[in-house]
Amino acid sequence: MKKVDPKTLEKFAKDKNIDKNKVEKIANSYKGKSEDELIDELVKIGKNLKGKEEVVSKFKTFLEPAQQKKLDDIMNKITDAEVQDKIKKNAKKAKNVNKSQNQEVATTPKKKVKKVKKVKKSSTNRDESN
Repeated sequence: MKKVDPKTLEKFAKDKNIDKNKVEKIANSYKGKSEDELIDELVKIGKNLKGKEEVVSKFKTFLEPAQQKKLDDIMNKITDAEVQDKIKKNAKKAKNVNKSQNQEVATTPKKKVKKVKKVKKSSTNRDESN
């Protein structure tokens, strides 16, 4: 395994405004969890991070090829989760639009149409008018 230069890593974290103590605290909170639990948590967190691609690409330089592959797999899972969230969000919007359209139709009053009976004039009535 390549040894990570702590000073380089700290400089990188400082440049990106990453609080080292906060990262250590978060890391400690994940001790004892399975790999699947950690990956699920990373996916949840990763969906909300801005600029994650840049951070990941720079971070990968500190990793061995097997670790880089694992990180790529996690990033793919994050991307998939983001896509699924967008699909769910769009489906929910479409459902709400359809629901509101149906409510509009249901609440729109219908026009009442009066039916008029046609009455045929008899020949006697025509004769009387003349």
